[in-house]
Amino acid sequence: MEASKFGTDGIRGVYGDTLTEQTAYALGYALGKRGKVLIGRDNRLSSPALAKAVACGVARGGSDSRSVGLITTPALYYLLTQTDNDFAVMVTASHNPPDHNGLKVFTREGKPSPDERKKIEEGIASAKGAPDDRFSYEETPSLLALYEEFFRKAIGSLNGLTVVVDYAGGAGGVFKGLLGTLGAHVIPLNLRACGDRINVDSGALHPSLCARETRRLGADLGFAIDGDGDRIIAADRTGTLLDGDRITYLLACRKKARGALPHDSVAMTVMTNGGVIKSLNEKGITVRSCAVGDSAVAATMKAEGLALGGEQSGHVILGDLLLTGDALLVGATLLKSIAEEGPLALTPPPTIYPQVSFDLPVPDKRIAEDPRLRAFAAKIKEELIGGRVLLRASGTEEVVRIMVEHPEEETARTAAIRLKQKVLSFTQ
Repeated sequence: MEASKFGTDGIRGVYGDTLTEQTAYALGYALGKRGKVLIGRDNRLSSPALAKAVACGVARGGSDSRSVGLITTPALYYLLTQTDNDFAVMVTASHNPPDHNGLKVFTREGKPSPDERKKIEEGIASAKGAPDDRFSYEETPSLLALYEEFFRKAIGSLNGLTVVVDYAGGAGGVFKGLLGTLGAHVIPLNLRACGDRINVDSGALHPSLCARETRRLGADLGFAIDGDGDRIIAADRTGTLLDGDRITYLLACRKKARGALPHDSVAMTVMTNGGVIKSLNEKGITVRSCAVGDSAVAATMKAEGLALGGEQSGHVILGDLLLTGDALLVGATLLKSIAEEGPLALTPPPTIYPQVSFDLPVPDKRIAEDPRLRAFAAKIKEELIGGRVLLRASGTEEVVRIMVEHPEEETARTAAIRLKQKVLSFTQ
């Protein structure tokens, strides 16, 4: 396994091609050499086999594992913090298509640090043996009750509220009754036991259905999650979509109003809309900027003692409850806010500057650091008076991401297209 294949979220690939049972076994072997491992999975067709391979590798590495079966990523991380395991492995490709899969790794402190990732990569490279079909493997979902108890205590009553939830045909369905136990009337969308269509035209990447149904039914809130339950995109009762920036803004404003926002600050990424930052500042809330990714948001929150952070893509972290993005927990927190402080529309919306973004598949994402390309991006930024330009490599895919923001959308689009063409010229 090449080091470059282990990204900030672990390992991802197309099942049977760039990700196999041997990959999962090697990861399990590497972790098993160092401690006990908790294993969870989403409901993709390939996930049970990969989870079993991880467990087999852990055993060959000399340690014990416990497999909880179907679970969301944040719930698995919570269980890791409540048990005596040293690592957790979540078998999921998160928001990616059904034919993809992945292996997310957590330590008790959160996502592995760069040094920790290096040790894991070295362990993978030294793995001996292969998965054994005769290996005894059993999933014991009884631990899920610990997360459900935590969730109920954190949220409390949701009596009288109606919510539309799009489960993306993914792992979140394992907790389909949880909001109902708190008194909410739940209208489920894309609630499927089989993960053969996980994320397809549904969930956080395709939230328009959720928004339409929320408006049509007059629900208090709608929210769409992704396949492993760590991203959320919400909709208010008018059907207006709320991405991670806007959700973080709403929660920050309401927390500050009741004196519950430590340091009057939130952690947000360099992708955060400049208009949102301006609006937060006008309300006396400071934005602590960090790199893109929920791990960067969590690290900033931990370092600065913050209780709230988020990023545009839908990772929103409630640090006083759980230091990782949890879509169901955030959705329930929004509902609780509606119950206690009224409809979300009572909080004036933030200013939003137009942003134009492109995700460009490339043979080698390291071209994003090419000095010539960086100089071109800097030149465009200099020309954009009052605008922003971001150029970066994806942490999980061979993709270069660009974003241009400007108060005038056409100006942003023209600049983004110029930068896109320049990036593509480097691949020819």
